[in-house]
Amino acid sequence: MTRLPLLGLVLLAACARPLSPAETAVAKGLFGDTLDTEAVTVTAGVGVLPLPRMRAATAGPGSVTEPWVPPPDICERKRSTRRYWSWPAAFVLKDKVFFSYDYYLADTFAGFPDSVPFPSSIVMAHELVHVWQWQNRDRTGYTVEGSAAETVENVDPYWFEVDPNAEYLRYGYEQQGAIVQDFVCYALFAPDDPALDELAAILRPVLPVDGFLASLD
Repeated sequence: MTRLPLLGLVLLAACARPLSPAETAVAKGLFGDTLDTEAVTVTAGVGVLPLPRMRAATAGPGSVTEPWVPPPDICERKRSTRRYWSWPAAFVLKDKVFFSYDYYLADTFAGFPDSVPFPSSIVMAHELVHVWQWQNRDRTGYTVEGSAAETVENVDPYWFEVDPNAEYLRYGYEQQGAIVQDFVCYALFAPDDPALDELAAILRPVLPVDGFLASLD
């Protein structure tokens, strides 16, 4: 191998990372052995530049850093009634998760289970659903084109209504991601909200989410 192709491989390797140990633990808690976590890679932007360096958290001059208290409506999903486009917080192509630079972290579940970064943690939970859909496409029927079409055809493809009799896989691809995202949000930040049990009831026939809940005890 010549030096130029070797250099190219090194540069490409610097543009992505595997799941962190904490991210892997969360993924296994949510998906069990139905998700190949070793196949998942994470990058920032469109994945052609080296990953951002870690930024140190700072407090304002003379201030004292105190524990963050989540607002009571932190997990409440609000339906969008108008169509607009902006660069997404993250998206998935097959096994690769692309984060925007505003949401990218070297570990989106750093501190798990005691504390996690918000909102990058729940964004990652959502995107891992799309990786799971891809890896299990014989069961889910997932296609990249089908997922993209939902965004084009629906004003708010993420909006869903909780139906205790609904089958998880009958929801749209983005709705499936939103259900897991909200489930993780309530479990982490509002565990006493009744919505947590409602979402868990939808997920349990398909995903072993009780493993994730057990990891929080």
